[in-house]
Amino acid sequence: MVDSEKSLIPIDNFMTRKIKSIQSNLSITEATKTMYENHIPSILVEEDEKIVGIVSHVDIAIALAIYGKKPESKIMEIMSTPVVSVKSDSSILNAIELMLSRKIHELPVINDEKIQGIISASDLMVLLSMLTEEQFHEIFRGQLSK
Repeated sequence: MVDSEKSLIPIDNFMTRKIKSIQSNLSITEATKTMYENHIPSILVEEDEKIVGIVSHVDIAIALAIYGKKPESKIMEIMSTPVVSVKSDSSILNAIELMLSRKIHELPVINDEKIQGIISASDLMVLLSMLTEEQFHEIFRGQLSK
């Protein structure tokens, strides 16, 4: 398989389809509890059935420890918005490039304003762990020389 073929591996083969979201008016405490109970590092934020933000456990720690937010503060005050996302037919390499350039670890997959899933750095690590060293070098050789 050549680089261009491998770069077309669609995200939807590797994304997590079971996702959690919360309403933007929930408190930081409620969001943190939902993330903890579901063993997830980030959570999508909704308003009127549309994704308007995303919050990670790192965002919460920074908001509380550095910016002095209170646990009862609304999650809308600390969420990242607008949401950086990809479509389900985007390639794995496109997702990796976007995550690296934006310094993000979770990337929602959204088609026609509807959430399809989320791809995380952990999902990509699983994919990369399935490759032989030769396949890995073949895929990324062209990407690294850009």
